[in-house]
Amino acid sequence: MVSYNDCLALLLDLKTKGINTNEQIKDLVTKGSVTLEALKFINDNRELDLSKFYEKLRKSYNNKKSNLYINIMKTLDEPTQVITTLNSYALQVTLFSKQLEDRDIFFKCARLEDVYKCLLNYTKSYDLIPCIKILNLIKTDIKTLESIYR
Repeated sequence: MVSYNDCLALLLDLKTKGINTNEQIKDLVTKGSVTLEALKFINDNRELDLSKFYEKLRKSYNNKKSNLYINIMKTLDEPTQVITTLNSYALQVTLFSKQLEDRDIFFKCARLEDVYKCLLNYTKSYDLIPCIKILNLIKTDIKTLESIYR
């Protein structure tokens, strides 16, 4: 998800483009954490790449082209399903990033490094718990971002 520092950087970027972000910056600094209001404001003025990506996943599922979205959103019980879903997610993040200018923030927000760490850990220890936890975090991220753009 979007970190505090990334959120602040995005608000400052909007400010340099002439958008009044004083209230959102003040609220962010006062609360010391990312708020849904700040994310909604950013997304309304500059659609988040992560939001576009998750919307693309959902539309692909709705058009019956891909099951990745539903596999993330449902509880997977087989180890191969979990690993396949994480690998598919990592691949889709990487492919989607080709069209972006700021890949660093997108990769961080999409938790790509964490996904690869979980997959590497799984190949060494066959411990599925971190993989399930990261899938649950991604699921939470999707639900959060869907709540701000719907």
